[in-house]
Amino acid sequence: MPEEANPQDLKDRLDLIENMIAQGRRTTESWGWIFVLWGVAYYVAILWAAHGGPAVAWPVTMLAAAIVSGLIASRQARNQPMTTVGHAIRSIWIAMGIALFALLVSLGWSGNISDVRVAIAIVAAMLGVANLASGLLLRWKAQIGSGLMWLAAAVAVCFVAENLVMPIFVAAIFLCQILFGVYGMVCEARARKIRGASHA
Repeated sequence: MPEEANPQDLKDRLDLIENMIAQGRRTTESWGWIFVLWGVAYYVAILWAAHGGPAVAWPVTMLAAAIVSGLIASRQARNQPMTTVGHAIRSIWIAMGIALFALLVSLGWSGNISDVRVAIAIVAAMLGVANLASGLLLRWKAQIGSGLMWLAAAVAVCFVAENLVMPIFVAAIFLCQILFGVYGMVCEARARKIRGASHA
């Protein structure tokens, strides 16, 4: 029969889990810039595609954003130790990015994605899943909300009139990428200021 856990051991374990979750949230806040970067990249791709470059706008812009993200992230990662929660979050986003890229490129090259509505629904749904999974793991209401808004956008574009599809996508990018990223950066700046004041 297994030994009964000591109440202090259980409390220590729960404290450890809570600390890991809090550290994961702080780490995600420190990556707020990447949400803003990708939001801007989506806007660039949308404008480029609308003004005469639909075949290359998305692949080139997304590849450029991935390269810039990788370069900045590698510099930032050197300054932050990788936690278990951080590794889990990173894995969610890498898996989503690979799946999204493979799916959209395959659908584009095969000619099976002539409907912009379908492409936007796929992108919004996958971003919703990644945000929702990260938010649930971190117990972070702001990111859960972002994930739910992305999923709502994915559902909405399936049913609205065609002239409303792009405005819904543009609004979701602003709310769930740019605004959420800025919110993360503000949270990180506040936390850094508090840590600086406590060390002074």
